[in-house]
Amino acid sequence: MRTSSCGSLVSRIAVPSLVVVLTATAFWLLTPSRLRVVKAQTTLGGPIANLTTLETQMFNQGKALYLQNWDAPHGLGPVYTQTQCSGCHQSPVAGGGAPGNGKKDTLFGALNSDGSFNPLTNEGGILLQNQSISQFQPSCVLAGEVVPADATLVDKRLPPQNFGMGLIDAIPDSLILAQAAAEDASGMLGVAGTANMVTDQNGNTVVGKFGYKAESATLVQIVAEAMNGELGLTNPIAPNEQLPQGQPIPPACNTAPEPNDDGSRMVSIYHFVVYLAPNQAGVGNSNGQALFTSVGCSLCHLSPTTGYTTGPNVTIPVVWNGRTIVSQALSNQPVPLYSDLLLHDMGPGLADGFPFGQATGSQFRTTPLWGLSTRTTYLHDGRASKLQVAILEHGGEATQVIGNFRKLSPSDQADLISFIGSL
Repeated sequence: MRTSSCGSLVSRIAVPSLVVVLTATAFWLLTPSRLRVVKAQTTLGGPIANLTTLETQMFNQGKALYLQNWDAPHGLGPVYTQTQCSGCHQSPVAGGGAPGNGKKDTLFGALNSDGSFNPLTNEGGILLQNQSISQFQPSCVLAGEVVPADATLVDKRLPPQNFGMGLIDAIPDSLILAQAAAEDASGMLGVAGTANMVTDQNGNTVVGKFGYKAESATLVQIVAEAMNGELGLTNPIAPNEQLPQGQPIPPACNTAPEPNDDGSRMVSIYHFVVYLAPNQAGVGNSNGQALFTSVGCSLCHLSPTTGYTTGPNVTIPVVWNGRTIVSQALSNQPVPLYSDLLLHDMGPGLADGFPFGQATGSQFRTTPLWGLSTRTTYLHDGRASKLQVAILEHGGEATQVIGNFRKLSPSDQADLISFIGSL
C-alpha cells in the first residue's frame, strides 16, 4: 500500500504521447527477433535474470509509468495519497519500500455492536486519502479526507517493497495449500498457518499472496487496486472512483474521462513489478543461519531449501485482455523469500482489529524477509526501528519461538539478528 504524498506538485507529463509510443512500438516488439534472451541484470531495482528483449522492453516501459507523476486531467484523484507509484516505493531505489521519513498509509474502520467489522465506506474508509486535486486545480473545492470521529479502529501500514513480487505471483496455489496442510499436521511449537482464500480479478476463489493479511490474490490485481486507492486512477479491475469522505464528487473535481485507464497503463506498471528482481542476500552469519532453524523462525519464514518454486509455464499478458507470452525467466524458479505466505495469529500485541477476507484482526501473512538488509523500519506499521525489537513483538503462534530466542546467549542472539539482517 502507498503512503501519504510527499507534497510535490504534479508534473504535466504528456500521457497520451507515451501511449502512442507504446502502441507504435508494439508490433515491432512482438516479432520473433525481439524474443532473444538478454544478459542477466543483478543491480537492485533492475529486472530478473534472463529476460527476452521483449520482456526487457516491457519492464522499461513499465518503469517509466511507475516513476511518472500523475495529474488530474489524466485521472489523478479527486482524492489520493500519492501522485506516483514511486512516491512511497522508493527506498533504496524505485520499487523499494517506504522512504526514510517513515510515511505510511492510514486505515480506519469501526466495530459494529455485534462485533462485526464496519469499513465505514460511507465515510471514505478504509483507506485515508488525505490529499485532494484542489491543491493544484483551483476550480475544485475539495478537502483531503480525515479520519472520522466514529472510527474506532485506526492503524498504519508501512509500504512494502515490490522486489521479487513477480516470483511470488508465480508460485502455484497448490504448493501454498500443501504447506498449510503440513503445518497443520505438524503443529510444531504451536505454529500452524492457514491460507487466506480470496477472490481474484476474474471472480475465482484463490490463495491470497499479497498484502499484510494476504488480502490480494494476484499481482495485477494489487497493481490495479493501488492505482485506484492510492492515485485515484480507475481501471478495468478497479473501475469505481474513490468518493471523498464517502460523498459525491463535486463536478469541477472530476475532469478526466472514465475509466481513467483502459488497462494499457495498468498492465504496463504490472510489467515493471512482475519482472522486478528480488534483493540478493549478503554473506550472512553461519551460526545465525543455523539458529534461525533451530529456534523455529524457519517454521513460518521458510528457508530456501524448504521454500517455494514457481510454476512450469508462467504466463504474462503483453497487453490487457490480449496476447500473452510464457516467461521462461519466471518459470521453474526458486523463490527464496523466507515466507510461507500463510496467515498466523500474532497475538494481541500486533493485532490491529482489521479483518481482510478470512484473516482475523490478529492474523497476518508471514512477511517475506528477502530485502530486509535494505530496510530500516519493520513490522506492518513500521513501529520497530531495530530487528531485535521487531522479533520480540511477535506473539500468538510465535510465542514458543520467541521464548527460544530469549533463551539464547547475547552473542547467539546477535548472530541470529546478523543473519536476518543480511537477507
